[in-house]
Amino acid sequence: MPKTLQIGDRLEVAVDRLSFTGKGIGRVDNFVIFIPHTIPGDIVRAEITSRKKRYADARTVEFVRHSEDSIEAKCRHFGICGGCSFQNLPYDLQLNAKEEAVREHIKRIGKIEEPPLAKIVPSEKQFFYRNKMEFSLKPDDEDYLKLGLHHRGEWEKIFDVEECILQSEISNKIVKHVRDFFKEKQIPAYHLSEHHGHLRFLIIRESSATGEIMLILVTNMGDFDYMEEFIEAITSEFPEVASIVHVINSKKANIASGQSEEVVWGREHITENIGGNKFLIRPSSFFQTNSRQTEILYNLAAEMGKFKSDERVLDLYTGCGTIAIHIARNVESVLGIELNPDAIKSAHENAELNDIENCEFIAGDVRKIMDGLINEERNFDTIIADPPRAGIGHKALVRVFKLRPKKIVYISCNPSTLAADLKELEQNGYKLDKTVPVDMFPHTFHIETVSRLTRK
Repeated sequence: MPKTLQIGDRLEVAVDRLSFTGKGIGRVDNFVIFIPHTIPGDIVRAEITSRKKRYADARTVEFVRHSEDSIEAKCRHFGICGGCSFQNLPYDLQLNAKEEAVREHIKRIGKIEEPPLAKIVPSEKQFFYRNKMEFSLKPDDEDYLKLGLHHRGEWEKIFDVEECILQSEISNKIVKHVRDFFKEKQIPAYHLSEHHGHLRFLIIRESSATGEIMLILVTNMGDFDYMEEFIEAITSEFPEVASIVHVINSKKANIASGQSEEVVWGREHITENIGGNKFLIRPSSFFQTNSRQTEILYNLAAEMGKFKSDERVLDLYTGCGTIAIHIARNVESVLGIELNPDAIKSAHENAELNDIENCEFIAGDVRKIMDGLINEERNFDTIIADPPRAGIGHKALVRVFKLRPKKIVYISCNPSTLAADLKELEQNGYKLDKTVPVDMFPHTFHIETVSRLTRK
């Protein structure tokens, strides 16, 4: 690090590439500086906000020169919001950056010099694609409360969302309506540091197939005398709302879940349609947030799996059974494993809803269930894995190697953990045939991939 570089220093930086997390990267005296909301070709006057041994973070004070590729962001909150990273970059260049990030992770971490990487699959919709959004509430001295999203890098600060162009237009109207209602009724928001107040989160879930909307209000313990009036205010204005759920979280942990969950109006679920199958979405169900692109993702996984009618498939991290049900008609049987018992309950319901009779679902720790399958000498032709961001990991992979499937279809939401797992898979008898990046989340740095491996 340059000895003179200190927090608060201002200097001119030329941005030459993008990081995987969506920040622009520049160098001063060969020292790396990360600058949010900049793209290659930008030259900015930047202020150092933090520094480490090998790099520093900075914020843009002013643009000396914009990149020739720079475009004007459509969202009025871009630059403040912690959500989008790339709205100032044309979509085709966003795709190039994501594809290159996947390639570099597989080469650098996975130690595969020439990754068999296919061209990235773009999202059919670049805006208004999210089926779920989570908004926070916070007390405000001037305006009573804020209902919106976090400032980038400042998680204690909330700004009022006037319009998020990643969610539907009706969702934006609902957010404003809810904010106005609670301000008028003077219902206090929860204070994070002092641990008093009432309102904590508003979650909106929406079906792209039916248009049904579920509202989830997360609050502290307290007086709920306003609830009937709240229900009337929402349902009279928005007939698309099919369900209103009240969740109580009285703990200090700032999470949008709680100790109790009650459907206070309407149904317990809304219904989504993926690949001709119906899926019930409950308040706590995990479901990919871009419904239409999810169908493309699952179709790609099925295509790469090259499933045959006599195949037995093991589906790790099955969630509510979406992938298992999607491929069930193409194979002999599917066994899905998921830690969350509520998700497994939904998986059974979804299988019954779609007249699927060759799927079995088990709730439990993936590694422990696999130990039992190994002891029972169960055989599977293919393993599908769609793990959380931490990846499959060494301990679960050891069990995979003992089960010795012929094929592995690996759906990943994190290129770094995917690459680490690919390295271990390659070292233990599996060859990476193909990886296809799929853009599920335009304007953000997130990227999904589908990989196929076969036993050597």
